[in-house]
Amino acid sequence: MRVGLIGCGMAGSQRAVAVAGLPGFRLACVADVDAARARGSAERFGAAVEPEWSRLVRREDIDAVIVSSPPPLHREMCIEALQQGKHVLCEKPLARSPEECREMVHVAEQAGRVLATGFNYRFYPAVALAKRFLDSGQIGELDHVRSYTGHPGGSEFTHPWVHDPAVMGGGTLMDNGIHIVDLTRCFLGGVVEVKGFSTGRVWKFEGCEDNGFALLRSPSGKVAVLQASWTEWRGYRFWIEVYGTRGCVRASYPPMAAQVVWVDRPGRPARRRLHVFPMLQVMERLHSYRWTAQRSFMDELTAFARAVRGEPTPLASGRDGLKAVEIAHAVYRTVETGRSAFLEE
Repeated sequence: MRVGLIGCGMAGSQRAVAVAGLPGFRLACVADVDAARARGSAERFGAAVEPEWSRLVRREDIDAVIVSSPPPLHREMCIEALQQGKHVLCEKPLARSPEECREMVHVAEQAGRVLATGFNYRFYPAVALAKRFLDSGQIGELDHVRSYTGHPGGSEFTHPWVHDPAVMGGGTLMDNGIHIVDLTRCFLGGVVEVKGFSTGRVWKFEGCEDNGFALLRSPSGKVAVLQASWTEWRGYRFWIEVYGTRGCVRASYPPMAAQVVWVDRPGRPARRRLHVFPMLQVMERLHSYRWTAQRSFMDELTAFARAVRGEPTPLASGRDGLKAVEIAHAVYRTVETGRSAFLEE
């Protein structure tokens, strides 16, 4: 797969490393508003450079485009790439609003091309293992889900626009929280009702919540509760707990871990198993947390190529990206109205 990369910043550079590290993939061309940054990436990976992203998506030597630009540019860039016949993997969030996301999904369907959303947490080993435990029936039938993600803000705000609602479309729920919104919906099996709350007493960014809370209901009546935070003083972390009728499984990071607890039937003694992924811990000590992120990007790209071939994968589609943004914005509506918001699945 010949890949074009739009955006060579922090996330884009990690995407470039992932492409270069995979057999069967080649970084063919890059584009960035910072010409020096684009040249640096191109020289490192032997790629061509285009001064304008619109020229990159028109190149005939590119099969797919990774869009790793700020969210206000996602809609235009993805739509143009799709209309030029390219498959697209777009960084999260898919766009700033449900309306922008719907237009992108519609164009992808009309063009017959794959539009994927960069929810690489789906490919974290602990999360993938938790999904296997649920699907295998080891913890029984799904009952409810609890999830959390947070960081302390400050230096974790990697760009000033991260807390600009005109750029992100919201606060923590649209930023770091959008990952956990997607994972929760994925485990829950869809979301049709949302009730939410938010607070913003710490950072006081206008239009951006510091903490977002949501109560979700699935089409089959299953329930989830989630929180996204910019005031996690202990440092970055996320976890998701999936409860069934005979046990539960918890996936968390950092450190990467998955713990499953199950019983033969309610009331019987519980059995436990903890998975800690020792090789991953070693590689993170040698290469930092970026090693884990890049591995997830590589697994996501492999799934992206399989999706292009029409094979089933855990890859988050454009419609998955739309649903996550819909849920976040539904929380915002319920904060304003005090009433539940209802969605379609």
